[in-house]
Amino acid sequence: MEIFGNVVSGLGEGRFFVGLTPYKNKFKELTGFTPFEGTLNVKLKHNFNLDEFNPIEFDGFEIDGKKYFGGKVLLVKLFDKSGHSINCAIVAPKKTDHSKKTLELIAPVHLRKFLSLNNSDVVKIVI
Repeated sequence: MEIFGNVVSGLGEGRFFVGLTPYKNKFKELTGFTPFEGTLNVKLKHNFNLDEFNPIEFDGFEIDGKKYFGGKVLLVKLFDKSGHSINCAIVAPKKTDHSKKTLELIAPVHLRKFLSLNNSDVVKIVI
């Protein structure tokens, strides 16, 4: 399945959460790569139901009495407008401020730099 969306700025929280060691280790275990500390946000025209694609669920954890929620991960391939691509993953935390129209992607590299992406650029996600 192919999904198209536009690159948008995030809330700046992806860097913090992906950088937490328990999340980083879990993402490496589930995806096969150590994620860059940050996410690429892609805005879709319609709501996206990740559960239709059998994502891998992961549990939350606690650090110094603070609870961090689990979520879901789905391996995908991301393409820029020129056809360059990279294997990455959609990550969907159980607790998020994003709507169901915004996807957060993780990868072993800084996706904006690797694919020379700017806000409003159209990208294709292949599941």
